[in-house]
Amino acid sequence: MKSLSLLFSIVLLLTITEKSFGAQARNQKNSQINVSSDVDTLGGNEDLLKMAQSLRSQTKTRIVQDRIVDRRNKLEFALSYGGFVGGDSYIKTQSMGIAANYHITPRWSLGVQYADLTSSLTPEGKRMYDIYRESINNGGTPAYVVDVDLPLSSTMAVINWYPIYGKTSFLDLGITQFDMYLIAGAGQITLSSGETPILSAGLGVGAWLSKHLSLRAEIKYQTYQDKPITGSRTLNTGMFNVGMGWIL
Repeated sequence: MKSLSLLFSIVLLLTITEKSFGAQARNQKNSQINVSSDVDTLGGNEDLLKMAQSLRSQTKTRIVQDRIVDRRNKLEFALSYGGFVGGDSYIKTQSMGIAANYHITPRWSLGVQYADLTSSLTPEGKRMYDIYRESINNGGTPAYVVDVDLPLSSTMAVINWYPIYGKTSFLDLGITQFDMYLIAGAGQITLSSGETPILSAGLGVGAWLSKHLSLRAEIKYQTYQDKPITGSRTLNTGMFNVGMGWIL
């Protein structure tokens, strides 16, 4: 009798266990996602379709690449103000310039620049000049003369390459579009001693305020030879200028 009760208990336990596993398997089967069915219904759900289309990276890329100004076969005029850095330690030079640039494509432009240069003595140059004048006034012969060759003006042909274009927001006031570009130029600089060749290379950035108006800042390396009394020498100078451009 005890054996029969034990056997009945085992059969009952196996039956309960089988039903439990069967119900769990059915629940897992019912909870599986029908991929083809769900994908097929995506096209029928207009809201989900619009959301998927709005997330396409290609559309976002096209928006970033749009330019506010079509700089293809366009002429731009510019005014600038700047100054020389380095070079002759006895003088400091400021520049007022005008330029015209022809934009062949948004990537390349050719131009000409003219700068009127105004120079004055640095504190060290003024100190040496005062010593010179004092020696002359006292009837002596100065041991040293402030020997400078003043730059008066320059004219250069330039080529600009615009490899970087982007957009930025300043204090949430609006979107400003900008270009960063490389500059190379060659021409003539007029000194007190006469004209001499000048070479230039640098980097610039321009921010477009409208379809016609831009603000620009440039920093350039320039090299040329001057001819003071003591003999010819090569001057390596830096030039920084800011300006405004107007494209037709």
